[in-house]
Amino acid sequence: MTRGSGPDRGPGSRRGSSSRRRLLAGVATAGAAALAGCSGLPFTGDEERREAPPSLPSDAVGPIDWPASPYPVTVPASLADAHETRAREMLADVPADPDVPNAAVAAAVGDDRERALRRADAAIPEEWPVDTLSAWRRRRGDAAEVRGAYRAATGADDGSELAARRRAIRDDRGALASGIEYRGESAVEAVLAYEPVESLLGECASYVEPRVTYPADPVAEPFRAGEAVARVERAAAAAADAEGVREAFLSERDGAAARWASLVAAADGLRGSVSRTHATVRERTDGEDPLGDEDLSGTVAQELAAVSETRVESAAEDVERAIDAGDHATAVIESGTSLAEIEALRATVEEIRGGEHRDAPTEASVRSAAERARTTVSEVVDRDDPLATRLVRPGLEIVGYVADRIEEGYGSARRSQAELAYADLYASAVPAAAAFVRERLEQADSGAN
Repeated sequence: MTRGSGPDRGPGSRRGSSSRRRLLAGVATAGAAALAGCSGLPFTGDEERREAPPSLPSDAVGPIDWPASPYPVTVPASLADAHETRAREMLADVPADPDVPNAAVAAAVGDDRERALRRADAAIPEEWPVDTLSAWRRRRGDAAEVRGAYRAATGADDGSELAARRRAIRDDRGALASGIEYRGESAVEAVLAYEPVESLLGECASYVEPRVTYPADPVAEPFRAGEAVARVERAAAAAADAEGVREAFLSERDGAAARWASLVAAADGLRGSVSRTHATVRERTDGEDPLGDEDLSGTVAQELAAVSETRVESAAEDVERAIDAGDHATAVIESGTSLAEIEALRATVEEIRGGEHRDAPTEASVRSAAERARTTVSEVVDRDDPLATRLVRPGLEIVGYVADRIEEGYGSARRSQAELAYADLYASAVPAAAAFVRERLEQADSGAN
């Protein structure tokens, strides 16, 4: 596979077209076969890799502009407004100088209140509306934790009320989950609309469980009380967002048909593709070393191989987790992500075999890797395909994460360049993965109708 040499590589590059042909021809066989021996690369994923502090300027990568949201949902501003109002009301209930008998507890509560206020006033990154809601749910949870700790420290016992609220949220969540039929104008639209709903319901379920119980003596354990209150508050916020996002979508789709059967069939079929591909990769973990006895220790290639293999394993686990939870829209998205991750790993091995990623990283090479990643992500977004835009999200996140880490002054040049190179390879694989997933969804739609 031939790769372009710079950021001016166009969407019609040989790398992109060959990736598409491989995936559409049968990602579970051809793509997996190309991975033979990839685990023989000379690295150990758990080994701490030390290097001298890099001299990368804070703007070596810079922020990445997020595209318009791919979700066919207009997220009501009222949802975020409700979180903000609730958070600020709870913080207003806590005095700046808490009158608590225990001076140490009073100081800690006061400090936590100030931190929560700073977070509530901080700007939220311009990503997607569902991410804005997520940020406000965290802030709402922070405020609830402060208020809950303050009330406990001053003698209030909210245990019974909290237990009753937890039961009510659990019941509401169950009713919402059981009523999901994946209504939409197509299976593709249903996947994009209901994946965030499933994510929100999953978040609610994780927080509504009493993993942190309210203490029998809240005065003695005010911060445990605050944590228990915060978890229930987060559960309530997630349930409200799930209901709000779903209702916003359905209010614009009066004639949408239920796509339950289509999504179940597509998710199961895609899971099979990922499972077969992943199994083939695992079968070859003891295969011959594709690079012979060459030592790549300390190179970008070593880091890139580590990143690629780790992400492939994680992505496959995400598919299984979604299937087990009955989250069919999420399973479809995770399958598309996993297929793109596998293709990115195949490309990684091929490029390393071809002699790439061997030079020591420099500021210029990191900037070049960032520009290539940005360009490839932009090419995906410019296709105006909401499904591909959703699948390219990991590439957006990688670039943003690397930029933040460098700006904060602790980004390794070698690791940063490897992650940016991976973002480029991953984004290059997304159009083919999106086409593969769409084809399966359309086939499932045809079979269900």
